[in-house]
Amino acid sequence: MALGEVSVAKYATVRKADTTLVCPKCGKKPSWHGGYECECGETYGHWSKLKRIVTATHEVVEKPKLTVKGEVVQAEVFIMRAEEFAGKYADATLDEHGLTASDPTTAKNIQKLLIAVERLGMVVIVKFNDTYETRICLLAVSMSNRVVLREIIPINLAKITETLRVEMEDVTEADIAEASQLIKMLKEADEETLMVSDYRIKGLAEQPIETPKVQDFRTILAKVQS
Repeated sequence: MALGEVSVAKYATVRKADTTLVCPKCGKKPSWHGGYECECGETYGHWSKLKRIVTATHEVVEKPKLTVKGEVVQAEVFIMRAEEFAGKYADATLDEHGLTASDPTTAKNIQKLLIAVERLGMVVIVKFNDTYETRICLLAVSMSNRVVLREIIPINLAKITETLRVEMEDVTEADIAEASQLIKMLKEADEETLMVSDYRIKGLAEQPIETPKVQDFRTILAKVQS
């Protein structure tokens, strides 16, 4: 049975300025001949040796470091009502990062924040500097119950496209009953469901599926209570 037809697309992309790589000595755009060669006679083996400028204004694009190598970066944590966040902002992700707790107190505080997300209708926003860029993430629980930081595209960098959104607060008992009937008609997933056989596995030696490595909240919090 076909359940329907959908289009799948990333619902937001990162806006990027139109920039050009130029010779840092003369300011002209070099040509590529196994390396970057400029009219002034300079050659460069890698694009990072060139200067990046905004094409329209010729403003130099600097990339200052926001962190010092080896330092422990402190993140700021913010909170917002989920309905306000959903009504105004997009949470299109750049990436997702797993978390581990360095001590029981940290684990307990993360649990409190997750309770605010899951039970109190809050969005927990974590913001920190990472080398050259500022990361903005949402604290969440994945489908496999992992604690994750979902890095979102900053709203002043996001180019949003149209996607479907649903409000689950309006779900009725009849809707739940219909959903229960629908899932009874679907196939059960197994390990093969989560594997691919496309070009990406070519040349890879077969390896056993690794057991997930996780920190368990209950184990950590049991130590605190004892």
